[in-house]
Amino acid sequence: MLTLLTIFLLPAQAWEGRKDAMGQQLRWTGDQISYRINPTGNHGLSPTAIDTLISAATRSWTDPVNGKLRFDNDGNTALRAANHTDQTNVIYFEDDWTQDPELLAVTYIWSNTEGEIIGFDMALNAEDHQWSIDGSAESNDLLNTLSHEFGHALGIDHSPLEALATMYATSPPGELLKRDLHADDVNAITHLYAHADQAEEDAAGCSTSSTQMTDRSGQLFLFLLTIVVATRRHRSPLDSLDNSLPQSCLRNP
Repeated sequence: MLTLLTIFLLPAQAWEGRKDAMGQQLRWTGDQISYRINPTGNHGLSPTAIDTLISAATRSWTDPVNGKLRFDNDGNTALRAANHTDQTNVIYFEDDWTQDPELLAVTYIWSNTEGEIIGFDMALNAEDHQWSIDGSAESNDLLNTLSHEFGHALGIDHSPLEALATMYATSPPGELLKRDLHADDVNAITHLYAHADQAEEDAAGCSTSSTQMTDRSGQLFLFLLTIVVATRRHRSPLDSLDNSLPQSCLRNP
């Protein structure tokens, strides 16, 4: 009698989730996340285009979880800073960029001691980079960048292995790949939100441990999206705000 041994190979996981110093995966526990937009800045884009592309970026992440997560646009705001005390999740362009000029965007997230994300702010660098909505070769596609940054806002770190993933850590000018989620990104969002119970029980999508800042606003984590000019490399943490914070960087290859 011939016995056959079948080996089933599971797809390799490349995505990583952001964890706090206690090893808890950071994620939203509610199913509704509101945000406001400050469309002003020296970027040359219309408020309508900005609004439309932000909505498109959020849908990329919420569609795979079938109604278990949604973003709500609460309108425009004059707020233009990363500050959890304003109790507003703000997406804004920064004309006076004080961080590394190679950075395209920065996403700040705050969490409590239970690992629950309680707020985010997203800053786009309008001082050092040109923006477009059509993938122009000499500028950065807004939807491409927004799609990446919203992954961070949801507690997903960079995908270090899958170069085609939205959460891969580099992005050249004119790139459009990150507009649409890769299977690796879909695995991340469904694991964290469609299968939330499992996400709390196991370590799939783990990230390396990192430092944290804790204050009355909770824990602040910083994610950075940058352009790489020559070779892909990972930056060590920079000083931002008043503390040295964990961060992820995206550069142009």
